[in-house]
Amino acid sequence: LADEFVKQTIHNKKKMAASRWKRFAFFDRNNLTFQSEVMTDLIPTISNESGRLTLSFDEGDTVSMAVSTASLPMMTLNNADNKLGDRKRSEDESSSIEAMFKTLSACSSSPTHDGTLQLQSQAQSFINSKKSSDQVDGLVLVFCASQESDRVHCIDVTVRCHPISRSSPGDDSDPVSMPDDSLDGWRGYWTPFVKKPKEKPPNRIEDRIISDHLPSIGGDTVIDLAASRQGENLWVACLASTNLIVFVDPHLSLSCRLPLATNAAEECLSYRLATPWNTQQQQKCTCVDISSTGLIAAGTDKGSVHIFSPQKGYLRSIMAFSSPNANPNPIISINWSVSASKAALFCCHQSLRSTRTTGGGICCYELGDPINLSSTPLARHDLDSRPVLSGRLCDNGLLVARPDGIYTYSHTQKIAVSPIDGIKLAVCNIPTYQAVSTNHSDKSATTVAASSYALVASTDSKSGRDAVDIYDANNKLVAFHVLLSPSHKALQAAGIMVANRSSAIVLTSGGAIVTLTEKVTSEKVSLLTQKNLYGAAISMAYADPSYQPNDITSLYRRYAEHLYRKGSFSEAMDQYIYTIGALESSHVIFRYLDAPRIPMLVRYLEELRRRELATAVHNELLRTCYMKLGDDDAAERISAPSDDETSCLAVASLTHNPKEALAMVCSFEAPKAAEALVIYGAALARTLPRETAGVVVSLCLGTYSPSAMAAAAAQEASRILEYPINEQDRKCSLYPVHLFASAFLENPKMLRLILAHCNRNKCQLTPTLRRTLLELTLAEWNNAKRSGDTEAEKLRRKEAITALTDAHCSDIGDYNSLVLVQLAGFAEGELLLYERLQMIPMLLNRYAQDGGDRARRQMLAMCRNDPQILADVLGHFVSIASEKIGGDSTDGISDDGQSTNSQEEEILEDIRESLSMARSQGVLPPVRVARILAGEGTGQFSDSSMLDTNKRTVPLSVALDYVGDILDESRGKILTLQAEVEEYNALCNSMEEEVEALLSDQYDDQDTAKSKNQDELDIEDLYSRLQSSLEEGSNLENKTSQSREAFWRDMDQSDDRFETISRYFANGLIA
Repeated sequence: LADEFVKQTIHNKKKMAASRWKRFAFFDRNNLTFQSEVMTDLIPTISNESGRLTLSFDEGDTVSMAVSTASLPMMTLNNADNKLGDRKRSEDESSSIEAMFKTLSACSSSPTHDGTLQLQSQAQSFINSKKSSDQVDGLVLVFCASQESDRVHCIDVTVRCHPISRSSPGDDSDPVSMPDDSLDGWRGYWTPFVKKPKEKPPNRIEDRIISDHLPSIGGDTVIDLAASRQGENLWVACLASTNLIVFVDPHLSLSCRLPLATNAAEECLSYRLATPWNTQQQQKCTCVDISSTGLIAAGTDKGSVHIFSPQKGYLRSIMAFSSPNANPNPIISINWSVSASKAALFCCHQSLRSTRTTGGGICCYELGDPINLSSTPLARHDLDSRPVLSGRLCDNGLLVARPDGIYTYSHTQKIAVSPIDGIKLAVCNIPTYQAVSTNHSDKSATTVAASSYALVASTDSKSGRDAVDIYDANNKLVAFHVLLSPSHKALQAAGIMVANRSSAIVLTSGGAIVTLTEKVTSEKVSLLTQKNLYGAAISMAYADPSYQPNDITSLYRRYAEHLYRKGSFSEAMDQYIYTIGALESSHVIFRYLDAPRIPMLVRYLEELRRRELATAVHNELLRTCYMKLGDDDAAERISAPSDDETSCLAVASLTHNPKEALAMVCSFEAPKAAEALVIYGAALARTLPRETAGVVVSLCLGTYSPSAMAAAAAQEASRILEYPINEQDRKCSLYPVHLFASAFLENPKMLRLILAHCNRNKCQLTPTLRRTLLELTLAEWNNAKRSGDTEAEKLRRKEAITALTDAHCSDIGDYNSLVLVQLAGFAEGELLLYERLQMIPMLLNRYAQDGGDRARRQMLAMCRNDPQILADVLGHFVSIASEKIGGDSTDGISDDGQSTNSQEEEILEDIRESLSMARSQGVLPPVRVARILAGEGTGQFSDSSMLDTNKRTVPLSVALDYVGDILDESRGKILTLQAEVEEYNALCNSMEEEVEALLSDQYDDQDTAKSKNQDELDIEDLYSRLQSSLEEGSNLENKTSQSREAFWRDMDQSDDRFETISRYFANGLIA
């Protein structure tokens, strides 16, 4: 007690580091609630004084949970009549399998109508066939049991745990619909330890109905569960205090019948104990686990361990050993740790509250080869002498929760502790993806984990509610935090990984399963960078194989920039080194030229040399840095510059004399000359732009020759731009133009000349350079147009049209080209692109602005192909005609020398043709055509804003033919309708006359019959009869009442009542 008090005091004084960790939302939460029957059967509850149902800590240990993935045989998906093994599936089994198949279909990435399912958690797709080995993997199942019940329940959480992409990559359409979470749910149950009935099963239908509705005889309750995948099959071990059974694929034989009943478990393959359990020798079982190799280990309440192996349908004991302690505590958790060559077994012993015994805490047994175990443990390692309070506080034996933190163990020792304060209720390890990292120096490969997730359920000190936290010990942060509902307590927790995505599952006392699924890496990286936790963001991004290397390099750069702004220059340089090869070296060098930062710059330059990315300038700068630091030996160790470096240094020494420098460049071979121009081209182009451009073009066209360039002298190199190149003139390899384009950014005219010359000679240009060529050409066209240089304007116009129509116009992009021509005001180019992009409204506006005969012909041709635009075309024609008519010149001659009257007649003739087209196509109603001709707009309804005095209209004579034809057609229709109406009226009149005639004959017959009946009826006689019958009835009633009184009086006074009744009956007074 004193030791515990001292530890608690130290713990209260020292703030735990985990309490200062930043919280994030790296997981998505989702709840799944059980049915009321399942909750009542599964969750143990007690009632307190207030009448509320609560759950104590110890009673939470009565619930066990196991989580595993599972597969579904394709043969079970055909129909309910198919056989599974040698039996037929029942109705409730078919419904549970159908429900599981729906969840798989919702998580599949390909249609299932052809029998194929493609899941993101599968490495391959399984095709529907008759082979029983064909499986559809991807199910995530939770098995729950309680010591208060004899059933094991199965809950499907596939949709919640399965990673689904929210949108199709690279698709701008609607995002991919997410699967419905309601597809998950309770799938059914089975009774592992059901007792077999001795009598034969009923054969008659009546007996079957009675046996189905009568309660069956249950078996032992389930103490612990364990699940493991054995290839395509799922093995589930069910442990009772004196029994152990392993079931193979029990999810295929579930019963989902409600209310709950005891069902037989012989329907699926199972392994049972070969010999009955001996309680006196073997004690009572407390926990169980299954290894990946099929070994089953069971712990007992006396600290002993029993290991079984499935053989020929039975579980046969292959090893049993006891704890060496004198008074061993019960084993509450047992877990396998199996590798390719070594098998180990972790055992956690429980502490007894009544006695402070030291019966063993956490230990590990080494068992040797997992295929061929030794008869006895090879070694035992006591990892911690302190016992564990509950089985919920340890997971896989490697993770144990104590009041002072979370402890992590290896096979031989305790390796780490995370200082997480608070009283823990449940803990579990969440598996994460292990990335493979390759060391380029020694070619060794190691596994790197982006995160180390541990889920801890505890009681929140402020609210008193249970809280669930997921800690990331690697990155020192809280990956998720959530408070459970006030009526929910954390009972069990487990972790699982599906398709490289981690998930945690928490079972609560409120009858719900809380699933926490890890978000995608991009979302987690975004959350981390918002709080400047770039180290954790880089770790997570690097461990995700789908994360692009360029994005990781960008994170390194952002991290370096953040550290540089904070003044941590040395740490920033560490991150800048990771950007070598992706970030321009000058960006980093420029920031570290100050004297105090030279040692950091030396590190960067040395790394460039080690990766063989350093140039002569980098080597010279490194040598200078060494000399400033006084390290002459290091400066001397830098190798002498090569011939290429010497050439570049020679050019650098002549930059003050550009002509001599350019002449020296022309004396180099093509590779040296290209390297020199890449480095010093901008300096030479400032003073000798045309000569430098000539050398650049010769390199790009492959005509460069040192002897020819030296003989012609540098001044005549510019003549190369004026002559076409023949294939026979090529003397060197072609160099891409983009290497030298940056040298002429300050001289756009020369850059356009170089690009145009290279384009004419079919040199390879990047899309960016082609857009640059078009933009520069349009700029020069605009300048020539403003200055009145007609010759240059025509030449640049031709070049622009060629750039918009040649075979490489798709490299520029139609929309990018449209932006460029619109900014330059190049109307011809706009019209060309409108036609190519089929922008009908803009194309019509452009034709209307032109207003020429060719433009109007094009508009009419478009109407023939698309009648829907006829209204817009007719409106444009009316506007053009009104402008021409309203703007007639006094001399009747237009600017182009054509008679204005002839232009008006041509426009009006086009309007007549469009009206004729409207009448033949029948798309526009005549009323709308009339509004358009009247200048009221082209819409379907009148526009009030158009009601002004200056309407754009046309003379009425234009529409006379159209209106006449419409009126003639309408008159013909009216006459036809009038004739039909008259005919119909005559027909109705004749029918009315016939109806009236028939009605008149009927009324005559009725009147005759009525008069005949009136002659035969005597009203007075009928009335006298009625009066007499009423008088007789009243007299009879009085007589009856008097006889009744006399009858009862005689009955009271008579000695023989039978004689009295006979007398009254004979006189007719009793009916």
